[in-house]
Amino acid sequence: MKNSLYIIAGLLVLLWVIAYLAFDSFRYIDILLPLAAFIVLLRIFYVKRAMKK
Repeated sequence: MKNSLYIIAGLLVLLWVIAYLAFDSFRYIDILLPLAAFIVLLRIFYVKRAMKK
């Protein structure tokens, strides 16, 4: 579970880059980058929370 969040975030960033370069006119693609950032931040938050216990 720990590494799977990073893999998902990496795939979302990769898909964002590909879609941004290939389909520059579609703006709904820009939601993938904040989603990937949210996943990474979520992972960091849960690691800090688990370290306190």
